[in-house]
Amino acid sequence: MQSEPYKDKAFLYEMYVKRRMNLTDICKHLQKTYSIEVTPQAIYNWVKKYDLLKFRGKGRNLSATSMRRPQSEAQKAAGQRKREMQKRMRQRKKETRGK
Repeated sequence: MQSEPYKDKAFLYEMYVKRRMNLTDICKHLQKTYSIEVTPQAIYNWVKKYDLLKFRGKGRNLSATSMRRPQSEAQKAAGQRKREMQKRMRQRKKETRGK
């Protein structure tokens, strides 16, 4: 690994995506482990450069990862009702298009 690990894509992927550390925590980790002073903005610039931002936030699909949380029975029932309502709406649209 280089003398500045935060410039390494594998290091950032491990910290930012797999361990889900935020930029400030990564800075603290670098200070503690490597004695490197770096700002969260610098980390952000490297994360953006390597296009790792797409793995975090609302757009991230957690269904294929171990980070997925189990659903309660109420959440499962709400999801089922939502799917049924969407199905009925699609049926209605098909019927109105056919007329």
